Amino acid sequence: EYDKFLQSLPVNDSPYILFYRGFAEYYAGRMHEAATNFNRAFEQDPSLMQAAIGKALSYAISNDNTAGLALLRQTEEKIEKLGVSDAEGIYKVAQAYAVLGDRASSQRMLRRSVEGGFFCYPYFESDPLLNNLRREREFAEITAQARARHEQFKARFF
Repeated sequence: EYDKFLQSLPVNDSPYILFYRGFAEYYAGRMHEAATNFNRAFEQDPSLMQAAIGKALSYAISNDNTAGLALLRQTEEKIEKLGVSDAEGIYKVAQAYAVLGDRASSQRMLRRSVEGGFFCYPYFESDPLLNNLRREREFAEITAQARARHEQFKARFF
C-alpha cells in the first residue's frame, strides 16, 4: 500500500522524509519520482545515512552502479567509523547493495542487521529488493537466523 504510506508522511521536505518518499516511489515502480526524491534528500544532507542510500539507489536507477557502489562503500566505512547501530538503517544498506548487484556486501550487511536486532523475517521473505540474493546459500542461513529470532519474539510478546 505504497500510496497509502505516501499519504501518511508528513508534508515537509526534510531529507529523512524525502528518502522515505523516494523509497515508497521506488517500491511502487515510479523510478523518476523515486530518483527525484532521493536526489533532493542527498542534496540537502549528504551526511545522512538514508540520503546516501537513496542516492545510491538513484545511481542504480540511472544505471550507474559503479558510482552507487562507491557511495555505499563510503557509507559502510562511515557506519564502521562512527559505530552506527541502527539495524534497520543497516538493512537499507544491504538492500541497496543487493539492488546494485554486490551480493557479498549485501549479505554482510544483512547479517549485521539481523545480529543488530532487525530480524523482520516476513519482510525479508517478500522484499523484492533482495531478489538478487535469494539463491545464495548465505542468504538462506541469514534468513533462517532471522526467522528463529522472529519466532522467539512472537512467542514471547504475542
